[in-house]
Amino acid sequence: MDHVSAPADQRPLRVDLLRRPPRLFATPADEPRARRVGDAIQLGACLALLAVVTFAASPAPGFERAVTRLVDALPPFLDTVWQVLADGAALVALVVAASPILHRRWSVARDVALAAVVAAVLWLAARRGIDGAGGARWEALTAAAPPAWYPSLRLALVATVVLTALPHVTLPMRRLGLWVVGAGSWALVALGATSALGAVAGFLVAGSAAAAVHLLLGSSAGRPGLELVRDALAQLGVATRTVGVADRQQAGVFVVDAVGVTGDDLVVKVYGRDAQDTAVGATLWRRVWYREAGSPLRVGRLQQVEHEAFLTLFARQAGVASDHVVTAGATASDDALLVLRRRGVLLAEADDGGGPDVPAGVWDLLRRLHDAGVAHGQVDDRHLLVADGELGLVDFRGATVAATDSQRRTDELQALVTTAHLVGSDRAVAAALDALGPDELTAMLPYVQRVMLTARQRRWVADGEVDIDGLRTAAATTADTTPPDLIELRRVTIGSLVRFVLPVVAVVLLLSELAGLDYGEFANQVQDSTWWLVAVGFLVTQLPRFSQAISTLGASPVPLPLGPVYALQLAVSYINVAIPTGVARVAVNVRFFQRHGVPPAAAVASGAIDGFGGFVAQAAILAGLLLFTGASLDVDVDAQGAFESAWPMLAVALGVAATSIAVVAAVGRWRRFVVGWAGRLGREAWQAASGLRSPRRVAQLLGGNLATEVLFALALATFARALGSPVGLGTALLVNISVALLAGLVPVPGGIGVAEGGLTFGLVQAGVPEETALATVLLYRMASFYLPPTWGFFALRWLERNEQL
Repeated sequence: MDHVSAPADQRPLRVDLLRRPPRLFATPADEPRARRVGDAIQLGACLALLAVVTFAASPAPGFERAVTRLVDALPPFLDTVWQVLADGAALVALVVAASPILHRRWSVARDVALAAVVAAVLWLAARRGIDGAGGARWEALTAAAPPAWYPSLRLALVATVVLTALPHVTLPMRRLGLWVVGAGSWALVALGATSALGAVAGFLVAGSAAAAVHLLLGSSAGRPGLELVRDALAQLGVATRTVGVADRQQAGVFVVDAVGVTGDDLVVKVYGRDAQDTAVGATLWRRVWYREAGSPLRVGRLQQVEHEAFLTLFARQAGVASDHVVTAGATASDDALLVLRRRGVLLAEADDGGGPDVPAGVWDLLRRLHDAGVAHGQVDDRHLLVADGELGLVDFRGATVAATDSQRRTDELQALVTTAHLVGSDRAVAAALDALGPDELTAMLPYVQRVMLTARQRRWVADGEVDIDGLRTAAATTADTTPPDLIELRRVTIGSLVRFVLPVVAVVLLLSELAGLDYGEFANQVQDSTWWLVAVGFLVTQLPRFSQAISTLGASPVPLPLGPVYALQLAVSYINVAIPTGVARVAVNVRFFQRHGVPPAAAVASGAIDGFGGFVAQAAILAGLLLFTGASLDVDVDAQGAFESAWPMLAVALGVAATSIAVVAAVGRWRRFVVGWAGRLGREAWQAASGLRSPRRVAQLLGGNLATEVLFALALATFARALGSPVGLGTALLVNISVALLAGLVPVPGGIGVAEGGLTFGLVQAGVPEETALATVLLYRMASFYLPPTWGFFALRWLERNEQL
């Protein structure tokens, strides 16, 4: 009988593995290393935040002045306590640095030494960003008294040692190290050896250095040793003959194959405390970046075990053959284990491919699962089970109850592709028609896209084993309907390139004439710039594409993978140049949404929602700046004159619109077509917009657009600072948003000319010299508009190769 074991007092079963001698390192010395996505995310986030903090550190913001006043108010007798804490943090760092040498963990010792060098280089770069000089290194390293260093070199090196060794040591040592370093950082602030932002910058330097080394050399995955797994199974009451690492490992969980004393095949899933970072990083990466079908989004280890055990038992109760749940439990060190008894063999390993009745069996299995309200998310031959001539499903990590229509359609598509791979498209489509009927099969057609498949099924498509487009056409023909047409993409032409090049030449000539550009002075401005700040500016200018992808996720009526959406934003930067028309951008967006099962009208509505969200973000920032700050560009606008000059064109436009409406209303065939098209468009658009009642989508929509404006303004301010004429972030926001609104009203592709002129005028009004302002704007526009199409072209090709367009 299936069960989840628990002791009689109903407390969670915990296996005492702490009877062993305390360990410093969590894994064996020869444990394999891996580069993790979380390290890349940590590196990028720490470097970006370090640049922002460095930018804001001079002059000192109000927050830092408030912390300084608090420190000054502390009683002097606490200085002894602060000194002990500061020295204690340094002592812990020395112990951590020496331990790999004493224990002959030479690879860990190498990592710590290399990370310390990287941290020192980053510290020098941040110092130069503040005062243009590195300062006295030894004093910054040893002093625990004023002056306040930015960043704190002492804190940076101490934290670097601890963070670099973090993946390799046990959880108690991790906690001790982090607590001691945190207390030591506050002690250095209290002693006046660094400022509040200096301490933050020190941590960011350490986080960047540790992540860079882990990304370069890899780090221990932190999975528990097989001896610990064997002991845990024994104390859970599961006796085993053999225990070995499984050939296929799932992201975020350590899978062990075992054989019980009775000869049963067991699958042991260990959600270890030392693999927590790997579990979180891999899970979020697959779920958010790829939107991989069936990927779980449950962070806690016990929650993942409970979820999979519950769904497995629930599916078996619904008549779906699956693994037997032997037991589940937690160790005293917070590792979570799930033990399953494998029933039968996986369909991919079956000798006869499951037999001739596989298509009917798959659809019958899926019907029972969906009738129970469960969607699996990974219906392929690595998750389908053959047991005693019956088909079943295993691995319910990514399954969900109360499945949505989209999740059920995804299961159905995966079942269709799996059966097509096994028995051919014709038999697979015929079996799908028998199981679903014409209406349900037609409803599934928009989901017949490569992006809805599992990773294994996408490899089938890439290798030519399954023709996804041919399968869609065959299904539509069998259901006696037409497949959903994908909008045509317009290719680049010589004319489109000429239309782009000519405005660029005109911009250079126009700016030279209007600004009286002195090319010698301009060259001197660029030559004398702080080049590392120019590099930071170029980096920051690329980040808004990521925040734009976040806002697109909020505007979308269906969940989308962040990775392809980010690539879409890069591709749009190329489309803006190669085919500088609004129609081209709309076509690319609609085609992308169609590939994810969204009707064209809903895709257009999503684009409009995203654009409206951007306008709301711009208006909110402008209103805040004008109402609550003294920001102003001192621009006089003759509103009455502008209205009088625009009135004739407005009257003509209104006349044309009225005539068109009258003609359409008079012709019955045209009237019925327009009314039907408008009704269908309205219904689909309303469905797309109704999802904005979700707080998550609203946060993504507005938060992404707000972040986009702030990042673009931060890049502009960074270039200005690099050229020696710093402007505040508020001023940069005001200038950039005002020019963006103006460029949107002028029908020039990409705002070429209008943006350059407006930004230069705004910076000059803010007090920046003309030559410096123009150099700043040209660097900014080069980074934000003229260079991104280079990698946007490759992003477009990637989307096409992966059938996202």
